[in-house]
Amino acid sequence: MKNLFIRVLLISLIALPFQRCIGEKEPEIPELLEITLTSFDVTTFGGSDGSVTMDVTGGVTPYNYLWSNGATNKDLEGLVAGEYSVIVKDAVDSTAMDTIVIRQPIPGNIVLDVQGNIYSTVKIGTQTWMQQNLRVTVAPDGSPVTSYVYNNNEEHAKTYGRLYTWDAAMNGSTEEGARGLCPAGWHIPSDDEWKVLEMYLGMTQAEADLVNVWRGQGVGTKMGEGGESGYEALYSGRRDSNGSYYLMDQWEYMWSSTEAGTSAWRRCLSSTATTVGRYDTFTKAYGFSVRCVKDE
Repeated sequence: MKNLFIRVLLISLIALPFQRCIGEKEPEIPELLEITLTSFDVTTFGGSDGSVTMDVTGGVTPYNYLWSNGATNKDLEGLVAGEYSVIVKDAVDSTAMDTIVIRQPIPGNIVLDVQGNIYSTVKIGTQTWMQQNLRVTVAPDGSPVTSYVYNNNEEHAKTYGRLYTWDAAMNGSTEEGARGLCPAGWHIPSDDEWKVLEMYLGMTQAEADLVNVWRGQGVGTKMGEGGESGYEALYSGRRDSNGSYYLMDQWEYMWSSTEAGTSAWRRCLSSTATTVGRYDTFTKAYGFSVRCVKDE
């Protein structure tokens, strides 16, 4: 009888955990944390009335938000054009991430490069030119390129643009009129396209064809700061092949896309000269400015 009691007791103890599970619910697994972003673009160029709204589903509340601009609220308002990323984390540390772009209307006299740098433009005769020197630091495909700023001072880039070797400016191309580092729909002017500009501003064909001299009385003045053409030279100086910088606020050196033996044709402007230089005497390893012209 005693053995029977012990046997029943053991069976009861073994069965007890199973009895406790009867009728109990399995723990619920939360739905996957997901977010959906909706953008509202800026209504005017340079404005700051863009916004983003977010829908969040799944996960375990409460949620925490961290935007790439430092904001920690769910929705964003008062945004300028640009890219915005967000990380959402729930109460059990599940995360969801997404990125959205706020756009803006671009006026006809403005062009943006691949990094969003803004350049005003001017129509001179049959051509449309940028009014500022290129300052992009990546190629059209987003890969980094080597460029320089005068005396290695990044503060100069916005005012004067960046300086590029010929190979960097052309993005590895040797084709005359190549896009190079210019925005889509624009290219590095050929030697002949520089001549078109110069002759429109008063240079004769014979003057335009002169080699390694300054030519075209008055044309340099028209292309200079405040000149009637609207070209607005910036006199950004140059970088020699040995890494030394010279002549900021005095001279401007501009690449063309036309090779000249082991060099390439360039244009020179001086804040004290009324003429324009056409030269092929420096190597492609020099750092000069780039002024893009629109495809026609």
